[in-house]
Amino acid sequence: IVVAENIGRLRRQGLNPFDSVVKGTSQVFIPVLAAILTTCIAFVPLFFFSGRWAAINTFIPPIIFLMLGASLLESLFILPGHLHLALPFAGRSQSGPANGSHWFDQIEEAYGRFLVRVLPFKCLVFTFFIGLLVFSGWIMTNNMKFVLFPHEETRDIVLSGKAGQQADRFVTAGITSELESIFKPFIGKEVVGYRTEIARSRRGGDVQENRFRMIVEIVPKEERESSADQLIALWKPQIDKVEGLKKLVIQKSRWGHASGSPIEVIVQENVDRLRANAAGALAEAMRAHSALVNVEIDEPIKITEYKIDFRRDKMKRLSINPADIAPTIRAALEGLVLYEIPTGDEETEVRLSITDAAKGDIETILEMPVENSREYLVPLKDVVTITKASTPISISRRDGRRSTVVYADLRAGTEMTPLEIAGEFERKVFPELVSAQPSTTISFGGEVFDTRESQQDFKNATIMVVFLIFVVLALTFNSLSRSLIIMLAIPFGIVGVVLAFWLHGKVLFGFFAAIGALGLAGVVINDSIIMLTKLDREFGKPAREMVNGQIARIAQTRLKAVVLTTLTTVAAVMPTAYGLAGYDAMLAEMMLALAWGLVFGTLITLLLVPCMYGLIKGFGTALKERL
Repeated sequence: IVVAENIGRLRRQGLNPFDSVVKGTSQVFIPVLAAILTTCIAFVPLFFFSGRWAAINTFIPPIIFLMLGASLLESLFILPGHLHLALPFAGRSQSGPANGSHWFDQIEEAYGRFLVRVLPFKCLVFTFFIGLLVFSGWIMTNNMKFVLFPHEETRDIVLSGKAGQQADRFVTAGITSELESIFKPFIGKEVVGYRTEIARSRRGGDVQENRFRMIVEIVPKEERESSADQLIALWKPQIDKVEGLKKLVIQKSRWGHASGSPIEVIVQENVDRLRANAAGALAEAMRAHSALVNVEIDEPIKITEYKIDFRRDKMKRLSINPADIAPTIRAALEGLVLYEIPTGDEETEVRLSITDAAKGDIETILEMPVENSREYLVPLKDVVTITKASTPISISRRDGRRSTVVYADLRAGTEMTPLEIAGEFERKVFPELVSAQPSTTISFGGEVFDTRESQQDFKNATIMVVFLIFVVLALTFNSLSRSLIIMLAIPFGIVGVVLAFWLHGKVLFGFFAAIGALGLAGVVINDSIIMLTKLDREFGKPAREMVNGQIARIAQTRLKAVVLTTLTTVAAVMPTAYGLAGYDAMLAEMMLALAWGLVFGTLITLLLVPCMYGLIKGFGTALKERL
């Protein structure tokens, strides 16, 4: 757009096609190159994001680099050749000035007259924008909060429940089958499908056979008439009628986390008793918190275990080898292979064992004799001691230490974010638990951990982007003051993002909104580069009273390129931002930030950049006149 508009303007001024193409392209070569470089720079920090979300980010920069590189090649080397061609169907002469004026010329002249009236009050304009920046900062600090993934309309409804205490997996499967029959009529309409897990925890570990977890996937919100809350309210009366269901929790899953819960607290302690005490105390504190519901301790299923210890003094006295104890018990439970009988290509093992009825009684097993070195038989119960214990069937470890995870969901309608809740627990609850058990470590995982990691990444990315863009602009314009004028578009572009989110009622901004704002830093200054380059190239040495008029005349010639660039970009992203052809929560907020930030940044280009340029030139002219 910039190249074609500049070539067309020179042609209308009377240059022949060849000279207009060569001169028009060469005039904007450096600013177009700088615009492409600054846009690419804005996405470079995505390569350095840490954590599991870095895998998503690394795909964004290469696509942008390739697209912008192809655009640069086309606009600087292919497009000029196309514009030099004599088109027989063109309505205007290909050589010499065009007959008549374009309808947009009147808009440019109106914009120029507006600047002439505004430029005398450029200090007031600058003050107004500074006030707007302060106001948006106040909104950002007091009314908006960062959440990794704001709770948009969900795609998954999760049902976690229990049957009776004595129910086995078959009884539990029968109950879940009745629940599935409630959702079947909705398949193909509001429901995509469902999957059920019995005797499995959130992380896939074994739990009691009377527990189940069902995930119902619903269609995207733009394809259904009912919201997730309305569907839950519709199903709830039917679910309550299912017999044998003792407990049921219905929750809307949060995108990006397998557990579906925003609060995940990890308790690390190798001593099982201390870890259970800390997890229980933590769960009680979470249940007492007004913003949390559905508190759950992720515990594996426990089985009865008999721990065997040797009575070494008696074994020594009876001349019994400790190595004979384990084979004797194994022979009783699993059988001892005496020999194998060949049966075709396979062999059949013949085992010596006790009856199945005797295997269920530990006392009967302890009656089994073990032979000593003198070939006497001694009952096992005389040489071993048995301790009965309840032991988990699996052990979870994190960083080499045994761990237990405590989950909780946010209560509907709460205004607290996971980060705020985490900060409150770290100040009030964690110190008490750790002081009582110094060997126990308690930390947040899941969404809280990822959010904090992302916040630090975004801070580092912002510093990197601003510095690199400033370096490119300083090298391009060979001027610090002009680079700073162009970079004014960045903070004021963020003002547009803040105001847009605030006016849309989005008080929570997430991970992808921040990526959109980061990319905006490179996009929003493109128009400012084009505007300032034009001002620098054509600004002469007028008298002090003629400065404003000359700036207005030059700036109006950039109006078409600036407006077209903004309109085409905004038109491309608006359908995604508002879900006009399908809604995606993470892309919508990214495009919303980019679109409205660019709109506001364009206002900066058309108004604040000429005013700031006028301040510098006016000051320089006044200084020269005095000298």
